[in-house]
Amino acid sequence: LNLDVFDQWRSMENDGRWRFTPPTHVMAALASALVQLEEEGGVAGRNARYRRNWRLLVDGLRAMGFETLLPDRLQVPILVTVLQPADPRFSYDRFYAGMRAKGYIISPGKLAGRGSFRIACIGQLGEAEIRGALDAVRRTLIELGVGNCGRASRHEVAHS
Repeated sequence: LNLDVFDQWRSMENDGRWRFTPPTHVMAALASALVQLEEEGGVAGRNARYRRNWRLLVDGLRAMGFETLLPDRLQVPILVTVLQPADPRFSYDRFYAGMRAKGYIISPGKLAGRGSFRIACIGQLGEAEIRGALDAVRRTLIELGVGNCGRASRHEVAHS
């Protein structure tokens, strides 16, 4: 109930008081988030950072052979869905564990019936963090013995 901003706004407009005990920690966090957003250049500045993160991440993953679910023209710069490699040594569970052991959490995906995983480009992430994630991906693939990060070849797809 404390987080119902609209009802809280109506209460403030009506009598200038909180509806319940003020959530001071929430208000302090919101105030800090708004200051950070303004310092970054507002929504446009934040979006520009997300786009830089996305481009770096996608380019790095594609350089390793990964394919993204969506083409760039349809992709938004907040989350990238990556198709799992066809290499039989690739296991999402082992890949996840390897990434987590290196300090990076990814999310599973089963979009359109295809094995995939997702990596976010938002939050307090910048170039250093994205490069760190790409390095963690590389090292984890080496640990798993995965040499081919692409999906099935065109020949295999045509005959399946």
